[in-house]
Amino acid sequence: MDVDIEPAHPHVHPHTGHAWLDKILPVCALFVSFVSIFIAAHHGQVMQELVHQNERLVQANSLPHLQLDGSNTSETGEPRVRFSVTNAGVGPAEIRSVQVLVAGRPVGDIGALMRACCGVGQVPGLTTSTLLGGMVRPGQTISFIDLPVTSATSAVAARLDRARTSNRILTKVCYCSVFDECWARSSAAGDRPRRVAQCSAPQPQYSQ
Repeated sequence: MDVDIEPAHPHVHPHTGHAWLDKILPVCALFVSFVSIFIAAHHGQVMQELVHQNERLVQANSLPHLQLDGSNTSETGEPRVRFSVTNAGVGPAEIRSVQVLVAGRPVGDIGALMRACCGVGQVPGLTTSTLLGGMVRPGQTISFIDLPVTSATSAVAARLDRARTSNRILTKVCYCSVFDECWARSSAAGDRPRRVAQCSAPQPQYSQ
């Protein structure tokens, strides 16, 4: 049985009948391809920048800002000497190191602090709180030294308050955000938080 084999037909590019148009069309197609590639690459860069901006916005909305404060009266006007830390930022702060110095010398606890600043060891009514390892919420204030002024404590409280206002007692903290961005600052007048790579532990570390 004879089989008819259809001869191969060579592929012939379509022609418009206009030589100049036949030359321009491939160039236009190539140009459109390049434009499409450029638009796709630019779109990818724009999306990546949007992601980075969103990450920065999230970080900015999670920044803590610790303030080291002190006072000699309570909110109700009651005389008491207090050392406190307040988070005035918008994100929580984890305190990773604490150092307290009296006249430039670091002390490790409240007993050493009171002996160095005020010449006494035990003071009735004195309360303390641990800062190290604490998480301070936005708007939260923690009083880590609180001494009510009474007839029994007035002389010691006056010495403690003078040491506070003269910066003879200096508190230094290092704290980090939930994104592990860290800052160090002190209670010295005019001091502001400064970025640090990480919080190093001073020796001795102030505990309570």
